[in-house]
Amino acid sequence: MNAPSLSPEPAVIDGTAQITPAWVQSVLRHSGLPDAMVRAVSAEPIGAGNVSDCVRVAITYDAAPGGAPSSVVVKLKPSDPGAHAHGLHSGAYHREIGAFRAIGERRAGRIPLAYWVAGDETNINLVTEDLTGSTIPGNQAAGSTVDQAQAVLVELARVHSAFDPISPDSAPEWMIRLADVCDYWSTAARAGADAALVRFADMLPAEALEVIDEAADLVRNWHLLPQQRWSFTHGDPRVDNVLFEEGPDGPSAVLIDWQVTGVRNPMYDVGYFMSGSIDADLRSEHEMDLIRRYVEVYNERAGGYDLATAVSDYQIQLLSGLFISLAAIDVLPDTEVVNALILALLQRNCAAALDWHSVAALRNVVNAVSVR
Repeated sequence: MNAPSLSPEPAVIDGTAQITPAWVQSVLRHSGLPDAMVRAVSAEPIGAGNVSDCVRVAITYDAAPGGAPSSVVVKLKPSDPGAHAHGLHSGAYHREIGAFRAIGERRAGRIPLAYWVAGDETNINLVTEDLTGSTIPGNQAAGSTVDQAQAVLVELARVHSAFDPISPDSAPEWMIRLADVCDYWSTAARAGADAALVRFADMLPAEALEVIDEAADLVRNWHLLPQQRWSFTHGDPRVDNVLFEEGPDGPSAVLIDWQVTGVRNPMYDVGYFMSGSIDADLRSEHEMDLIRRYVEVYNERAGGYDLATAVSDYQIQLLSGLFISLAAIDVLPDTEVVNALILALLQRNCAAALDWHSVAALRNVVNAVSVR
């Protein structure tokens, strides 16, 4: 994108009805296309609209300077009052605004190119490049391929290392701290575990049900664990929050949906992705190579994160995926579609926790911290 111009800032709008030719023109001119003259726009919804109203806006020009996009994606606060109330309560708008600005300023990783980012805790205006026709969206049910998993971990490593060093004390106020959300997520995960033990009793093996029950008893301790390394984390790097660009050397990843950005251990993101977005057999076969690749990329920019420490962190942090899956049971409706997705996630989450003896490792760490 061209260097930003001195054009006046666009107005912050409240809904898709306000996406007019004049408004889109003001966005493009402010972004560095001062000669853009927009004749008409047309918008069509994309996405489910659970946490935002997201539309693809096609643009017709009277004058289109070089680099002017034929379409953009616009993300606004949701028109549904219930969804908007969740956005207000959760701080999702402020975090996504902050993440796009911070990552863009540092060129930390591959996210959609932003033409306009504005808003506050009550609203969001995000206008980005349209990647709907040039990328392949991740598929949570199918899971990622090994090449796709490597692409995701490479981008996560770039983002994580770009903000090293960071800590809960130094991180921006809008980022989530696990200690601050401990009560909410611990309560939800325990309630979700109790529901899962009944709902999926005949669908999960006994060892998986045992992992769910034992892990849920430790979820509060997990949230409050002290960390030696902190990172600027995505927080929800499911494969369906990734777009893949195909190239001659394989896929590269574009990370989207930054509403739960937080300061956490870097393996939170890695474990979350690996334990939920790649089938268990594929993960088991390739995960050490993938973790090595992550560490290699991380150390290109920041340094100091050795493989042994990363693997030790991974063993504990991969429980992030299980805890969020359990909390989702408590939050999401009990429907056939939701349950099919949750079951697939739990099967992967529990397999990873069993492979790595993560619950026992967490219990050992908790006991060691308590003794000090």
